[in-house]
Amino acid sequence: MHIDKLSLYVITLNEEKRLPRMLESVKGLVDEIVVVDSGSTDRTEEIARSYGARFIVHEFISSGHQVKIAEDLCSYDWVMRLDADEVIPPALAQEIEGLKLNAAKDGYILPRGEVYPGMKRANRWVRQYKTIRLYNRKAWACSGEHGHDDVVKARPDATFGTCRNLMEHYSIISIHHVVDKFNRESDKLAERAVLQNKNYSPWRLLGASTLEFLKYYVLQRYFLLGWWGFINCVNISFLRFMKFAKFYEHYHKDYD
Repeated sequence: MHIDKLSLYVITLNEEKRLPRMLESVKGLVDEIVVVDSGSTDRTEEIARSYGARFIVHEFISSGHQVKIAEDLCSYDWVMRLDADEVIPPALAQEIEGLKLNAAKDGYILPRGEVYPGMKRANRWVRQYKTIRLYNRKAWACSGEHGHDDVVKARPDATFGTCRNLMEHYSIISIHHVVDKFNRESDKLAERAVLQNKNYSPWRLLGASTLEFLKYYVLQRYFLLGWWGFINCVNISFLRFMKFAKFYEHYHKDYD
C-alpha cells in the first residue's frame, strides 16, 4: 500500500515552548499540518504558521472532540497525530518514510518513550505508551467520544502494526506546569465519569494513589528513569487520586 500524501494533525494550547521541536522533527515527512488550537495566548499560532500549518481555533470541549475536529480537517486519507510535546527522531522518521513506500497495514502504533531533562534518549526498558497514531482514515478514525482521544475501527477488517523505533515524549516544562496540567485533566476525568454515570466507591480514595504509583514505578519500570521517574510516578498517582476526590466532591458539595 503506497501512501501518496500524509497529513499531520495536532491540538494545542499555549505550546510555544515545545511546538517548534515537534514541527522541526516532521519537516519533509508530512505533506500537510493541521493545528486545532483551543485559545492560545502565546506565540503558538505564529510558530505553527511559520511551518506552513493551517491554524484553526476551536473552543475546547474535551480531548476526544478536539482530535476528531482536527482529524476531519485533514485533506488526505493517511494521517498522523502528534502532541506538541512529542518528537519523531531520525530513526523513526526513516521508518515512516519506508512505510510511505510500502505500508502493509492500515494503521501503525508509534510507541512513545519518556525523555526527561538531562536524558538524551528514551529508555527502551521502560514500558512505552502504545496507541495507533499513523493510520488510514478509511480503516481507523477518532471516536470523538468525550475525553477519549484514541482511534477505533472504521471498518471491521482494519489491521495495524507497530513501529520498531520510539517516538520521544518531552513532557516536562516544569513541575508547576505538570501539576497544573494534571489538575485540569483530573477535572475532565471526573466530569467524564459523571457523564457516564459511574458509581465509584469513596473507598477507592484510599488505595488509588498507592496502587497507581506501584503500577508505574515497579511494573512499568519507571524506577529506571531515576529521580525524574519517581517524581513523575508521584504526579501520576496524584492525578488518579484527584479524579476520585473530585468525583466524590461532585455528589457532596453544597454549592453550585
